[in-house]
Amino acid sequence: MKISHASFTDFGSYGSNGFKVDKILPIRYCSPFMNILAVDTSCDESSVAIISVDEWKLKSDVVRSHIGKMTEYGGVVPEIASREHLKGLPSAISEALTQANLTLKEIDWFVVTSHPGLIGALLVGVGFTKALAFSENKQFSTVNHIEAHLFSPLLCTLEGKTPPPFPWVALVVSGGHTELFHVKGIHDFQWLGGTLDDAAGEAFDKVGKILDMPYPAGPIIDKLVREKATETDRTAYAFPRAKIAPTSFSFSGLKTAVNNQAMKNRPMTEAKKLSLLASCQEAILDPLVDKVRLAQKDFPGAAIVVTGGVACNSRLREKLPEAYFPKPSHCTDNAAMVALLGGLLYKEGKLIHASWDESASPSWNPDVTP
Repeated sequence: MKISHASFTDFGSYGSNGFKVDKILPIRYCSPFMNILAVDTSCDESSVAIISVDEWKLKSDVVRSHIGKMTEYGGVVPEIASREHLKGLPSAISEALTQANLTLKEIDWFVVTSHPGLIGALLVGVGFTKALAFSENKQFSTVNHIEAHLFSPLLCTLEGKTPPPFPWVALVVSGGHTELFHVKGIHDFQWLGGTLDDAAGEAFDKVGKILDMPYPAGPIIDKLVREKATETDRTAYAFPRAKIAPTSFSFSGLKTAVNNQAMKNRPMTEAKKLSLLASCQEAILDPLVDKVRLAQKDFPGAAIVVTGGVACNSRLREKLPEAYFPKPSHCTDNAAMVALLGGLLYKEGKLIHASWDESASPSWNPDVTP
C-alpha cells in the first residue's frame, strides 16, 4: 500500500468567525495509486472526474448537463443552475466513483474549480468538494477554470498520445470567455488579451435569440450552416469585424448589426435566415482565426491550440487546419480537464493545499498567475 507523501499537513487558518480552524493530516494508508477526484460546477454542467496520477489514466469522466432546464428560459439562469448542481452533483460523484471502481476512501486528493464562473454554481462545487475532503481527512485544492481549459490539450496524454509541444499560442473561446495566451509550460503562461465585451460563444447565443432559435444556439448554427449554407450565404452580409488592438476582441457591435438586418428582412424566410447565420458565423470566427495567427508571429515556433466550447465549431476547425483542438467532449465544460490540471500540478510539486475556509469567486485577474 502507498503512504501519503507528507507526514503531517497543517491546514490551519482563521475562519470568518475568528476561531482557528485546524485540520492535521497524519501519515495514513492510501490507495495503491494516487487518485485525484475533480469537480467543476462553473456554469450549467455538474462535472466529476477521477484521475490516477501514478497510472496516468482517466478513471472516470461524468458530465451532468442542465442545458435542458436552461433551454426553458432561453439561457443560463444562475439561481436555477445552482439548484440543479445541488441535485446533480451528488449523483455525478457517485457515478464517477462507480466508473472508477473506487470508494470515497480511496480518493487521495480533491480538486475543484473555484473561479471564474457563476458564483452560486461555484459555491455549490467548492462547498461540496471541501466537505468531502474534510470528512475523509484528505487534501483539498482549488484551480482556475480557464487554466483547466488552457491545458486540456494535454488530456490526450492520458490515452498515450503525443500532445502539441510547448510553447503554444492558445485561444480559450467559449460562451463566457474569449482569451488569448502564450503558454511556455505547465502553470507557466502569459495572458495576451481577451474580449472587451461579449464572448464569442455568447455572440452565437445572442444572435440565435434574435432569430428565434433555441438555447444554446451555437451548435445549432454550426450544424445548419455546415449542412445547408453555400459560399454565397457566407458572404451575403458584410457584418463588421471590430478594428481594435491585435490581441483584443469585441462582438457587441456584431449583435447590433445582425439585429438591424433581421428587422429589415422581416418577415424572415428560411433562405434569408441561413444567409444571416452563415455571414454572422464568419464574422465571429474571422477575428479568432486572424488574431491567433497574428499572435503566433510574435512567438516563432509556437503551436496554435484552441480550447473551450466554441472549439467544437466545425467551421473554426476548417479555417484553422494547423491548430490543435481537443476532442469535442473535452472542449465543453468538463471535470476531466480539472483532474488533469490537478495531476499535472501534483507531478510538478505545485498543487497547493487550500485553506478550509477557501471560497469561490466569479472573476479572475488575468495579469496575476491564477
